[in-house]
Amino acid sequence: MEMGERIKQLRIANGLTQEELGKYIGVQKSAIRKYEKGAVKNIKRSSIEIMSSLFKVSPSYLMCIENTSNSEEIESNYFEFTAEDDAMFPLADIGDKALIFKQDKIDDVLTPGKGTYLIKLDNKNTIRKIELSKDEKFYTLTAMNPCYKTADILKDELYEKIQIIGKVVKTENQSAFK
Repeated sequence: MEMGERIKQLRIANGLTQEELGKYIGVQKSAIRKYEKGAVKNIKRSSIEIMSSLFKVSPSYLMCIENTSNSEEIESNYFEFTAEDDAMFPLADIGDKALIFKQDKIDDVLTPGKGTYLIKLDNKNTIRKIELSKDEKFYTLTAMNPCYKTADILKDELYEKIQIIGKVVKTENQSAFK
């Protein structure tokens, strides 16, 4: 994998547009587009460090430099989850796989107050989209499957009502091919 592909993969996995990533690291959207196409070979070290911090990966991982000890460290921050319900159907059905980045809080950097997370809700592991309301008083937990109810939880009570296990980075929808 090339560095541009990795930047694009991480940007998309974290729900950012090229413009949002550019603003965060202090470059134009056109620069991010060039990075992702591989048209820029010498990205500023400060930009690489900012993106590495933002995406919670090492600079060498971002730059696709092979280093087994480093890649083991990165891989330890991720795990595979097999969906136990169909709450996120058609994105993920029972038995589909999701790549999860381990974290126990809602993002406050990349996608502040929103994202798709693996959570423990009513003692069951499930995936939900979580988003902070505009007035910042409550979080809304939403399943893609309309058979599941949307839940609103007061902001101050979120971590009492649910446990965040990690952020969904990628899903592999095997059920779509059945």
